Amino acid sequence: MAPIKVFATGITGYLGGTFFDLWLNKTDTLNDFSIRALVRSAVKAEQDIRPLGVEPVIGSLDDTDLLTREAADADVVLDFADADHLPAAKAILKGLCERRKKGGRSRPILIHTSGTGVLTDSAYGAYASEDIYYDNDVDQLSTLAIEQPHRNVDLEILSPSLVGCVDTYIVAPPMIFGCGTGPGNRNSIQIPLQVKASLRNGQALQIGQGLNIWSKVHVIDLAHFFILLLERTLQEPQSSGEPGVDNKGHVLPELPKNQDAYWFCEDGEFAWGSVAQAIAREFVRLGINDSGEVQATSPEEEGIWPPNSHPGALIGANSRSRAVKAREILGWEPQYHDLDGYITEEVERQHKDGKHHQ
Repeated sequence: MAPIKVFATGITGYLGGTFFDLWLNKTDTLNDFSIRALVRSAVKAEQDIRPLGVEPVIGSLDDTDLLTREAADADVVLDFADADHLPAAKAILKGLCERRKKGGRSRPILIHTSGTGVLTDSAYGAYASEDIYYDNDVDQLSTLAIEQPHRNVDLEILSPSLVGCVDTYIVAPPMIFGCGTGPGNRNSIQIPLQVKASLRNGQALQIGQGLNIWSKVHVIDLAHFFILLLERTLQEPQSSGEPGVDNKGHVLPELPKNQDAYWFCEDGEFAWGSVAQAIAREFVRLGINDSGEVQATSPEEEGIWPPNSHPGALIGANSRSRAVKAREILGWEPQYHDLDGYITEEVERQHKDGKHHQ
């Protein structure tokens, strides 16, 4: 049986790198799959990508013709790169729609990484929203406005015109924490931002009252979810009317996709004020600030935060999600729950390397 052709973006990023580290270490991955991956740097291509057994493709998300060609030659596209790059998403979808003409899968697969930023509000830390979004509630998710973060790209992938042409899946992670394991970036965005701003200020910071709530997931648990989802998508039938079958020959129910493409992945929730309090405790322990107090920042004080970091959206909004599909359909169970331990490690890491001053 010929290897399944995969094209990937974002392989040196935080999530993409962790996924590939775990996936490529599974038995037979490199025998069962032929993998090509987009990478901007020829140096990274030779140092980080080719040694993995992955063929590097030099380019960027702006190289839309290249993306279309690569997608047209792929049975599966794993998109871990920019969730807001609309031209890249369109180029990938165009290529996947051409795949059947080249003798590949009759319905190639796109697994696109979005984020629960698409669920955010403008709380600015003032309240805990009661709005909770469920990934198995298509009607609820269809109410999301096109102006929401990532939503314009997501809508391209949700398009009814793709049904029967491309099997599309949108993974929308919440706040991701934990140290990544890939060859490139191993650091998350949101909590490291709050730690960096707090270290620069010499006091733990939060947005407003810090009452807003986000869902969370550890990067390794999230990477395992992607592996489960990929394996299950490949069990979907290629002919209409035929059931999917697992490795033991058991008939499988149809997997939600296309207009039901959203998949959340979460392990509970937290309030952002609790993160600031944990940072304040670490500041006391490390002798950075003995007060143990948290400073609330207003919109007028965003200059305290690193430039262009958008703390009001990343740290001040609500984003509450429920991963019903992951648990009920894939049997996904998160294993890494220690958010406070991660905050401790992140404060220590940034305090030691001193880059928060930059």
